[in-house]
Amino acid sequence: MRIHTVATTLMLMACADLASCANPEEGPLPGTVTTAVSRDFNLGDALTTAAHYTDDAQILPPRHPAIEGKPAIAAFFQANMDKYISFGNDTTWSVVKGDVAIEQGIYNVRNVRVGENVEGGKYIRIWKKVNGGWKLYRDMFSPDTGQSEAVSVSPEEATTPSANAIAK
Repeated sequence: MRIHTVATTLMLMACADLASCANPEEGPLPGTVTTAVSRDFNLGDALTTAAHYTDDAQILPPRHPAIEGKPAIAAFFQANMDKYISFGNDTTWSVVKGDVAIEQGIYNVRNVRVGENVEGGKYIRIWKKVNGGWKLYRDMFSPDTGQSEAVSVSPEEATTPSANAIAK
C-alpha cells in the first residue's frame, strides 16, 4: 500500500501543470469535504473530527512525532479543543486523480475570547477515497511564525470552571 501511495503522489507531482492532470469530471475537492475537520473541531467533537481520517492516517505536526491512527488522532484533537479556540482553513488548491487527492491551503487559529487570530500557517493534505467518501490519509501543517502564547489558556483561566468545560 505504501508503494502505491508513493507512486501515485510522485505521478501527480511529475505533471508539468498539476491542475491539468485531473479529469475534468473529477475537479477539485468539494468545500464540504475540505472544511469538515475544522467544522467538527469547532463543535468540540474529537471523535467525529477523527472520523474524517483513514484508519492508518497520520497527522504530521511541526516539532512533534507523527500522530498515527484514529485513537491517537482523536486524543490529539481532544487535547487541543478549547471553547475559546476556533480553527479555520481555506483551500487554495486541490487536485483529484482517481481515488487520491492533494489539497493545499492556509489555516488560522483564533482565540475567540480576545477576538484575535493567534496562529496562521499553511497545510498540505493527502486524501483517499474510502467506501465512496473522502478521508484524510496524511495531514501536515506548519505555522508561519513561532507558536503564539495566546493559543494557550493561562494558568488562571485553567483553574476556572468555564475553561475546563471541554476537558474530560
